[in-house]
Amino acid sequence: MKLARQDLRRLRLPIAAMIVLGAIGIATIIVTDHYLALERKQRAASLAERKAAQERVAKVAEEEREIRENLVHYRKLVERGIVGPERRLDWIDAITAIKNERRLFEIRYAIEPQRVLDYPGTASKGSARFMVSRMKLEMQLLHEGDLLNFLADLNAAGKGYVSVRGCDIQRAEPGAPGRTISPRLRANCDIDLVTLSEERAT
Repeated sequence: MKLARQDLRRLRLPIAAMIVLGAIGIATIIVTDHYLALERKQRAASLAERKAAQERVAKVAEEEREIRENLVHYRKLVERGIVGPERRLDWIDAITAIKNERRLFEIRYAIEPQRVLDYPGTASKGSARFMVSRMKLEMQLLHEGDLLNFLADLNAAGKGYVSVRGCDIQRAEPGAPGRTISPRLRANCDIDLVTLSEERAT
């Protein structure tokens, strides 16, 4: 089909309009794709920010939970007398009271000067340090229960944490003739009296 020159002249305007509309359509698609991609990026960034914010909130909540738990443990340590300075006089009073209440035989002890605790896994953190006063203990016993009760009472006295490093129990020499009750055993123990020292800034 051949078009006359006159027909081409009449179609020139519609063809130009079609070309312009096509270009506009293509431009619209390109612009739309651009804004869609930008929207996706913004949405992804918003989701990432929201996730990061949620993680921060969760981390803060976890830290608060740990702080509350640590405070509970700390208060228990304070109540037990573990936190604070060395309680040498309190330990001496507690030993005397236990001996009298339990009606124990002779008790001899010597408490060494306090020093930093060197147990594995007890490295000092910050201003808090675990301190130990080692006690050499000699007891005359009627039976093993006397030693166990003494150690339980000393720990329950709440003047620090009592850690028994070791005890050697041997038979005692026979008592004097005519004595109704005499010690049958002799115990030699190494006991660590542990406290948590806090160095406060001045």
